[in-house]
Amino acid sequence: MKSTIKNYTELIKFRLTSTVVATSSFGFILALKHSHGSEWTSNFNWVLFLGVLFGGMFIVFAANGMNQIIEKENDGKMGRTANRPIVEGRISISDARIFCWVTGFLGLFVMILTGASFLSILLASSSLILYVFIYTPMKQVSPLAVMVGAIPGALPPLIGYTAVIPRLEELGLMLFMVQFFWQFPHFWAIAWLLHDDYQKAGYWLLPSGGGRDKRSAYQILIYTVLLSIVSLMPLFYNIASLKAIVVIVPVCLFFLFKAYRLFKTLEIKDARQLLFTSFLFTPVVFLCYILF
Repeated sequence: MKSTIKNYTELIKFRLTSTVVATSSFGFILALKHSHGSEWTSNFNWVLFLGVLFGGMFIVFAANGMNQIIEKENDGKMGRTANRPIVEGRISISDARIFCWVTGFLGLFVMILTGASFLSILLASSSLILYVFIYTPMKQVSPLAVMVGAIPGALPPLIGYTAVIPRLEELGLMLFMVQFFWQFPHFWAIAWLLHDDYQKAGYWLLPSGGGRDKRSAYQILIYTVLLSIVSLMPLFYNIASLKAIVVIVPVCLFFLFKAYRLFKTLEIKDARQLLFTSFLFTPVVFLCYILF
């Protein structure tokens, strides 16, 4: 039983899942705050909140599992993924496929049962389809896969938002944009670190054909600048107060500095520092929107 739990925990990438689900909770809370103001805590719908969290979690389980089914052969070529449970035969393809179908439909059912809006459920379904059936096969075809993959990766905060407010609004779209642009420096930092390993499987995920070169680093820097601008947009729309600037601006400047360091040096250690900084960025920025 212990080994089975371990195998399926690796299949669903539980740590990655938890970070994705966390961003949907930020969207949910911000929608409540936007619609109810200072009284948002007294209007907190715990049933819907848990439905969005657990429903989203099951859907991400399905997406991660399907990704590993599709990429079994390529995972076996890379040192980072060669010990995944499907590659090593610890979980069979048929068992993994059944698990993914069950968790995917269970996630949608949980969202429906707990009263999530149709739009929220539609976005959750779209994220699964985009990630598994478009982004995953596209990774071997074009670096534009990162752009496509950023869409389902940016949907969780909007899914959480539209579960409360069942329509597309400026704030919900801004949360989507922050999460969307954040993924480029984040994912390209990972691609910089693992470029050689990705090449073994035929993946070309850095933005430049030259790999770890100035052009790739320049694009990382540009997207970090765009992320910083987008992160300040809620302040201009008076959705977050000016107090948030005290925290958000220094965080943006620090992230920009790390991206600039990578542009100057092109060294792996600076890509690693950029990656670590990216882990802190969205939680801090979203918390500022909530608290201020």
